[in-house]
Amino acid sequence: MKYKPKTLSPVQVAQVVKALLLLGEEHITIETVEKDRYAITTKRNGPNPKEKN
Repeated sequence: MKYKPKTLSPVQVAQVVKALLLLGEEHITIETVEKDRYAITTKRNGPNPKEKN
């Protein structure tokens, strides 16, 4: 699922990473896009549990 880019503070980035870890994400990538701008991506190894066949 794609989300619109948001500007997050370093504290907000930490909160997002913590939430993703609690949701069971195993691969989280944080990239510095510009000064004080970060891109957070995840990689799922299975189907999205919310998607229905």
